[in-house]
Amino acid sequence: MSLVDDLQQLADGTLGRTGLRRLLLAEAADQQLLFEWARQARAAAGVEAVTLRGVIEISNHCQKSCDYCAMRGPNGELERYRMDAEAILAIVGSIHAHGVPIAFLQAGQDPRSDAMVEEVIPAIKARYGLQVLLCLGERPKPAYERFAALGADSYILKFETSDPALYEAIARTPLARRLDCIRSLQGLGFAVGTGNIVGLPGQSLETLVDDIQLVLSLQPDFVSASPFIPNPSTPYEAAPCGSLALTLNTLAIYRIALKTPLIPNVSALEKLQPGGQLLGLQAGANVMTVNFTPRTFQEKFNIYSNERFVVSLQHALDTIEAAGLQRRAVLEPRPRPALLPT
Repeated sequence: MSLVDDLQQLADGTLGRTGLRRLLLAEAADQQLLFEWARQARAAAGVEAVTLRGVIEISNHCQKSCDYCAMRGPNGELERYRMDAEAILAIVGSIHAHGVPIAFLQAGQDPRSDAMVEEVIPAIKARYGLQVLLCLGERPKPAYERFAALGADSYILKFETSDPALYEAIARTPLARRLDCIRSLQGLGFAVGTGNIVGLPGQSLETLVDDIQLVLSLQPDFVSASPFIPNPSTPYEAAPCGSLALTLNTLAIYRIALKTPLIPNVSALEKLQPGGQLLGLQAGANVMTVNFTPRTFQEKFNIYSNERFVVSLQHALDTIEAAGLQRRAVLEPRPRPALLPT
């Protein structure tokens, strides 16, 4: 079967595991054709303009013990912080002033931040009219219900790997719990984002195929592929980085198969290689996250590494221009999650 046949079947939703393996391993001219199809799919779906979102990293406390992340609870070397509502709202004002339409609140899995999040969500909506995106980890369904009732629009919960044994080995909790949370969020009307890590220790090509098939079954509103970055003060600090090529190929496959969702262009691509985020846009991505966290807190939010690449607004705009794309000026309003009966 030719590469074009594989690409057409991917677009039609009929491509099997063998074809997915071939696309994941595409190199040179084949990879460029994969990226071209991804760009065409993005254009055909009318989502070529790049959406910006402004992230505030509100807490680096975390209940979990994931082996790849320095914010893991057992890491006693990390200085912890938790921002207050007043500080967060001041930063949201800056996000709004720069014309960024999404306030993205990100934290470790820190239930003690919930009360503060519940305070700021309605304030963000009332004062600035921005969409509110949350990435706060696994929560009981009533917590998600409260976030929805207060006006939160979207939520990111990556599954990281579709292999239950590998997930439990690296995260110390069941994959099924995480997937249940994703489905709960979808049921509450959130726009839900998920995704995987490419190059996790113990991952195989077959696992990546499983990851793609899980994403297609979940039909998320946005999806990312992030390369593994070894992080100091973790059990995996000496492991090799994930492959940039495999990550970009995964991203392009998501674009062709899912067509309309937002696909974030993660900062870890730039960490792996200068210009990595330009390649991400060329492979079909259409979202860039600008970091508005104050520098004193950025240095303690070790999500990828203690020398991670931090995306500035100027870097995002320059990357979008280099890709020959435009910044998305206005977001169409989306229905708020339905209020639940009390």
